[in-house]
Amino acid sequence: MAQKVAVLMRKAPYGSVYTAEGLRSIMGIGVFELDISVIFVDDGVYALVKGQNPAALDMKPLGDSFPMLSEFGVTRFYVHEPSLRERGLTPADLVMEAELLDDEGVARALKESGVILPF
Repeated sequence: MAQKVAVLMRKAPYGSVYTAEGLRSIMGIGVFELDISVIFVDDGVYALVKGQNPAALDMKPLGDSFPMLSEFGVTRFYVHEPSLRERGLTPADLVMEAELLDDEGVARALKESGVILPF
């Protein structure tokens, strides 16, 4: 059975390297055919918002890259519903479908993972 890895996206997509490095890490470990799930919590939910335009920061939009992770075998995406709601967002605001989790669901997903990579 493949090692279970949870990538915990906690930071806003711009203003730091966390989201970009998390995305690169997912692509890198994806080639090892591990069981990867990506969990967006806190400001990390902003990484999935549609219509990102960080051109003023001289960056490319990161959100459009997450749906393409299926090419690396990553198919399990979770969004912490309270984090989404606290930021005035709904699932319709996101670039992709993701399973909504409450606090207990996030805790369970993390507990089931053998490795947790926080970004």
